Amino acid sequence: MSRPDASRLHGYPVSNYFNAVRAALIEKDVAFELVLERASQDEAFLARSAMGKVPYLETPQGCIAETVAILDYLEEAGGGVPLLPSDPFSRARVRQVVNIVQLYIEVPLRTLFPGVFMGGHNSEQTIAAARPVLDRAMRALGHLVTPKPFLMGEALTTADLFAFYTFDIGERVARFTWDMSLLDQVEGLRDWFDAMADRPSSRAVLTDFDAAFAAYLRDKAAAWQEPELKETHHA
Repeated sequence: MSRPDASRLHGYPVSNYFNAVRAALIEKDVAFELVLERASQDEAFLARSAMGKVPYLETPQGCIAETVAILDYLEEAGGGVPLLPSDPFSRARVRQVVNIVQLYIEVPLRTLFPGVFMGGHNSEQTIAAARPVLDRAMRALGHLVTPKPFLMGEALTTADLFAFYTFDIGERVARFTWDMSLLDQVEGLRDWFDAMADRPSSRAVLTDFDAAFAAYLRDKAAAWQEPELKETHHA
């Protein structure tokens, strides 16, 4: 069986998906190599990541793309600190939260990236379409998580890592677009976020993110300007 400590993680520090996988590898305390690489549609890249996206994980058996698949591989391949519970029901509940965060929080927020981070414009229709999905998802999250201290209870899971890097970007989008905070919509979520930001894995990942993101915003002439949330990262 291929082991995660024989892996190379390819990606770009601005990507919240890349950052979630990188944090998982750090939290699992397995050795891995980091390869900085941007997404591409050239044939050589597509041979490793079929959608031309980052991150992808290079293993002795081949490459795996799509963040959820990579996170599951890291658990199933064995090695390191577990990031999923041992029983099937609890594991399914973690994956349920990951799915809600990805499909109903990250995806609608991403439709707003052009007018926030990419120097483009978000139409009123796009903004209006995103908000009810987000509101419904945040309400659902309030039913499913109990941050004591982690989203699913006493142990850190992939739900914490996936959600943390989604909300790190998402807070910027929500503040810019609606002047509101996603974290304030679920009891305990802001304290959870602040505690996650203080973890050694987060500090390592966010240090690289901050530098890469600042350069990205400059290159895109983005409407969003740092450092409004800097204190959240490094308080």
